[in-house]
Amino acid sequence: MTALAAETRESILTRLEQAVPPAIFQTWCRNLAIDEVAENSFEVPVPNAFYRDWLEREIRRPLEEAFRQIFGRAPGLAFRISDSAEAMAVFAPPPPAPRPPARAVPARPAPPPAAIGDLVLNPGYTFDTFVAGPTNRVAHAAALSVAEGGGNVYNPFFVHGGVGLGKTHLLQAICHSVLARNPYARILYMSCEHFVNEYIGALQKGRIEDFRRRMRGADALVIDDVHFLAGKDSSQEEFFHTFNALHMAQRRIVLSSDSGPKEIRTLKEQLVSRFLAGFEARVDPPTFEMRVAILRRKAEMKQREIPEEVLSFVASAVDTNIRELEGAVNKLIAYATLSGRTVDLALAREALKDVGAGGAPPIGIPRIQEFVARYYGKKVADLRTRTWTKSISKARQVAMFLCKEMTSHSLAEIGSFFGGKDHSTVVYGLKRIQIGIESDEVLRGEVDSLRRLLKGTSEL
Repeated sequence: MTALAAETRESILTRLEQAVPPAIFQTWCRNLAIDEVAENSFEVPVPNAFYRDWLEREIRRPLEEAFRQIFGRAPGLAFRISDSAEAMAVFAPPPPAPRPPARAVPARPAPPPAAIGDLVLNPGYTFDTFVAGPTNRVAHAAALSVAEGGGNVYNPFFVHGGVGLGKTHLLQAICHSVLARNPYARILYMSCEHFVNEYIGALQKGRIEDFRRRMRGADALVIDDVHFLAGKDSSQEEFFHTFNALHMAQRRIVLSSDSGPKEIRTLKEQLVSRFLAGFEARVDPPTFEMRVAILRRKAEMKQREIPEEVLSFVASAVDTNIRELEGAVNKLIAYATLSGRTVDLALAREALKDVGAGGAPPIGIPRIQEFVARYYGKKVADLRTRTWTKSISKARQVAMFLCKEMTSHSLAEIGSFFGGKDHSTVVYGLKRIQIGIESDEVLRGEVDSLRRLLKGTSEL
């Protein structure tokens, strides 16, 4: 196996860059290594299954076409998981783009918060404060492109994932970025529940045309929790026409949801197809390294120094979502301030004992995934992807069953840790394991063994 000649690799990547959106190329493709393993047979090393599956689904065809343009024939191409430096380089973020010079703006004051809807933007929810990593890098790159590119880039932009994973942060970061460029941009930012309530109020008061002019006259429509439309036929119909009017006028449309468009029950097919016509990105729970980085960023924003060992301790104790991480660091700082003590490991154990951080590492979803994957000879990444094989499905369902039994997470939160599985998929998996335990002695023994292993680690 030899690395492809630098000139040939650059030629292939140049053609690939012309075939995919800029944000996708910068995030996923700019650092790809290409190895030649035999005549017309090539491998691309990647750091994990998450990258392998995404590249296989989204990049294979344009990459094969780039090879055809260079060599005149279709290549044998495989994405191979590797821990080499070349594979890990895929994670390297692109260099920051130079900021354009500040443009002069009129001397008039910026519009009041009411001009961007009834929800006031959080000043801390900007791109500068967003911690990007392997579980949210695509969503972050796409959001940047949307903020900079207007209504002709990734329109609509649809971001989905579990509770507290940064979706609202990305939506508000887009709003902040747009307003920084044009303080008089007409941005409508609201929850989907607010949209529905305004629509109902307009109908009751006979002011539906005023409502439509306001919604369809926006430069950007940013809707949080669009899954709230499920089961509301009249509101879905109104939203459909609002969406069409804005899309035809090339106005930005940004949406968030707790699940993908196809997974929102009772959502009309016409809306599903519209939502899928732009760019869909999923955010997954942060890795341990991301959680440490998020905690460090939160501490910096509060101008407090927290030792690395404390950051690592909290990141191990709170493995759910970003919102709970922020709550933990707030509690830690408040506890230190009120007690007049410095922030150290002993204080962290004392302050966070009610979230399972009092001594040993808590039994959280990542820990359960790690033990189940090792027990069945799988990789944790296998449990978190949408890949289906009989053996992976069994391990994944056992892990979900133990998560439901041994943690306080909701079914939606559990699903978010397993590749964004929806509520019904988690329920189905739990029932399969419960029935299996009652009728299959081997499975019952496996689950009991895993229980003992997990409880043993929490008591060490």
